[in-house]
Amino acid sequence: MVHVFIIHGWGASPEKEWYRWLAMKLEQRGFTATVPRMPNPERPSINEWTAKLAEVAGSEAKPYFVGHSIGCQTILRYIERSGKPASGVLLVAPWLHLKEAAYETEQDRETAREWLSTPIDFKAVRKRMGSCRVIMARDDPFVPVEDSEIFRKELGASINIMPVKLHFTAEDGYSELHAALNEFMKMV
Repeated sequence: MVHVFIIHGWGASPEKEWYRWLAMKLEQRGFTATVPRMPNPERPSINEWTAKLAEVAGSEAKPYFVGHSIGCQTILRYIERSGKPASGVLLVAPWLHLKEAAYETEQDRETAREWLSTPIDFKAVRKRMGSCRVIMARDDPFVPVEDSEIFRKELGASINIMPVKLHFTAEDGYSELHAALNEFMKMV
């Protein structure tokens, strides 16, 4: 059975947003889906989050990954560091840069600094990641849509830019994300 790991975003949990809904929909289609609880979600660190992903996904042969926001970077960094292949990756609201609105506190700025200043070896990731699809909002309040071009160029990603001004969170009204299910099924 093919395993899918859904990695939540900064400040989120497996119970928030659309993660459990997507896991249920994928399980109805014959996948095994896991939404791990990432450590210290209010102050995520690269080492802690990639270690957690290695713990839960490391024994799987060519799983699929779905990430949201900082969960996307976690997936890319895990693939880079582990050297393990993935069948495909779906990135929802991924970022390599952030808009000023992303920083509510100085602590947010400190947390983001590590993620923003530590480069990703895209060539290593691309060699191991299978196919890649990206969903972004045209007017995400936190993520510049221009980052989509980096994912297209560096990872060969297929890009779906939705005409909304949201970050695909529960606060934005997303307890389900049909675009994620549709893009995932195109990938497989």
